[in-house]
Parts: sequence; C-alpha cells; structure tokens
Amino acid sequence: MNTDAFVKLYKDRGYDDNAIDSAVKTLIDAEKFLKANESTFEDATIGLAKKYISYLIETGENSLDALLAVARYFYLIKNNEVYIHFTKVLGGLGVIENIKKRMETFAGKEIAEKVIKGFTMPPLGTPLEEMPKYTNDLIGRLKAGLEPKLYRKILAGNNHGIPEESMKMEKEFYENSELLDTYLKERHQRKVEELQRYCDSETVWFEQIINQDVVDFVKGNQEVLSAVRKGNKLYVTKIPYDIISYLKETDPVKKCYYACHCPFARESIVSDEKNTDSEWCYCSAGFAKFPFEVILGRELDIKLLKSALAGDEVCRFEIDLGEVDS
Repeated sequence: MNTDAFVKLYKDRGYDDNAIDSAVKTLIDAEKFLKANESTFEDATIGLAKKYISYLIETGENSLDALLAVARYFYLIKNNEVYIHFTKVLGGLGVIENIKKRMETFAGKEIAEKVIKGFTMPPLGTPLEEMPKYTNDLIGRLKAGLEPKLYRKILAGNNHGIPEESMKMEKEFYENSELLDTYLKERHQRKVEELQRYCDSETVWFEQIINQDVVDFVKGNQEVLSAVRKGNKLYVTKIPYDIISYLKETDPVKKCYYACHCPFARESIVSDEKNTDSEWCYCSAGFAKFPFEVILGRELDIKLLKSALAGDEVCRFEIDLGEVDS
C-alpha cells in the first residue's frame, strides 16, 4: 500500500492530522480484508468491493469518511473500475434529505412529515440493486400525498447540494457573452475540449472513462453538456452514464440502463420488477437545470421529455426561460 502518496493526497486537500490518521487506519483495515480474501487494492474487483462495503454495513463501520478514504485510494492507484463503483454507491449522498427539506419548504412541515412518516432511509453503502425499493416507496408517497405540479417542483431542486460557487467561472463566461446562444455554443466547445483532455490522459472524468468515441458523440450534439435554445425554451440531453457501454449496446433495455445516472433507480431497469416511476426523473431534471439557474440568477421551471426509466434511450429536458433576456 502506498501510504505516502495517500497521505500527500489528503494533505493537499487540507485535511488535518487526525483525519489523515483515521483515513490511513481505514486503509489498513481494508487491506487486511482484501488479503483475507486473497486480493490487493490493485487486483480488487467490483464483486470484492461490494463484499467489503457489505462488511462495513454489517459491522457498523460504513461511515462516509471510511467509504471516501477507500474510494480515493482506488482512484489514486487507478483501479478505475472499483473507484467508479464507489462513486455509484456514494452518488446519492444527501439527496433524500434535501428532497425532504424542499417538501417542508413548499408543502409545509406538517404535510412533509405526513408524507415521509414510516419511510426507511437506506443505510449508507446500500447495494445498488436494493436501492429501487427505497425509491419506489418514496416516489409512491410523494404521488399519493402531493399534486403532480408540487412534487415535481420538490424533486426538481438542487438535491445533490452542488455549491453555487462551483459555477462561478461559468457565470463569468455567460456575463462576458453577448448572447445566451453564444454562451451555450462556447460552453459546449469547452466541455468537448475538457473531455478530450480526459480522453488523452486516460483519466476518469467524474464517474466515467472517456475514449474518442465519447468525445465525438458529445461533439455531435450541443444539447449534451450544454443546451440548445429554441424560442424561450432550452433543451438539454444528459450524457449517458456508462457511455462507452451505451455506444456499443444494441439491446434497448440495456441501452436504457447504460444511459441512466440515478443510483436510486437505474438497477430497476434490468431487474425483474417494474421500472421505478419515471416521475422520479424530475430529481435528475433539477440537476440538469441547476447550472442555468446559477448563471441566470433565478429558479427555472423544467419539463421531463424523455427518460431511460420510461424506456427512452436518452434523458431529455425542456427548461422554460420565461422572461429571461437572451
């Protein structure tokens, strides 16, 4: 185990000595688990990673700090497949909590508590195959207790808790553009160039491995990682989640599965049960519109047009610009 490189990573990120010592201890324990299963960090598989996370849940050691420490080490040593699995497991952090907060804001605390009463939160690290049962329960409660316009508004928030500061540079690009259309075109060009850098360096881009086919796919559709304006509407298409597999796949069900980003629902697409209700995708809609809300300085309405959960090969949204000066 390359402890020195890991410690440097944590120091570079501003962690104090106590946090570093705790993270290193987590890695030592994880290494013991891997050795007991005749493996190492370098040779670990997704299957073994699942077994390790289940072990953490069973022993009550499934803290966020522990999962992040192990995930970061897999990233450090470029065991990309296992690292990406950890990002999937951790991809829904805070989402349900933020949905509940928005419910209290827009429906009132009393109604929110009534809707959520009896709902069981999934333990941190819950296997992805088990997540849809929690999601199905939650979306069922929202639909039963709230009108469609209201639960869609609640779901379509910044439920991933992305800080507005992360969009500071994009806001500056927008403010320095003469027109919104110009900004959207230039944003797309920047994103294509960014993907090309990740492709050339063979580095994981968020949760994805990027190759030249991916770069070319995004380059061919401005709606992906940017948007296209038609009148007072913006149209956004999400980049498929496992895009390399998506581009190769011909089976329509598997193609939907590879398109879907949602750790709460995507496994339902390939399960024997019915897909999670596509109304849940308004949560993804909130993620899609957030960058444009930041640069435009206002909350925007959004409509779900296509969804992998509904059997569509892409997830596509229509954002209402209202009175925005473009």
